[in-house]
Amino acid sequence: MNKRKLKFDDLEISGKRYKELCGFCEQYPEWKSQLYEFTALKAVQYNDNPKPANHNVADSTGQIVMRINSLRNKIDLIERCALMADESIAKYIIRSACYEESYEYLNCMGNLYIGRSAFYEKRRYFFYLLDLEKKKRDSET
Repeated sequence: MNKRKLKFDDLEISGKRYKELCGFCEQYPEWKSQLYEFTALKAVQYNDNPKPANHNVADSTGQIVMRINSLRNKIDLIERCALMADESIAKYIIRSACYEESYEYLNCMGNLYIGRSAFYEKRRYFFYLLDLEKKKRDSET
């Protein structure tokens, strides 16, 4: 496949940083799936078998809550940057960056009202915003 090299020099994003941001975005579907698994209601099953006492219930619950918060923060970061890039096509930006769907596919499947070059310009802006937000978040921790 002949992929066109995107230029981020004017946005001060190196090729390596762009690949890192792409890798971050490509984990979005996994995070959504994991978050659903953690937050889906599960039925309590009762049986007559005795269970060993679990003295670490609070610790495991705390770890689950921390994991849920981490997943929500990452998902929110991507969705917020997509909305800031362009609210009207945010879902298409997410599908392009996170699910690796091309403009041509998205245009056929959805109602994209902008042209190819304008779409990829918005996508570049999304990665710029994501880079800024990740740097800000990383400097706070």
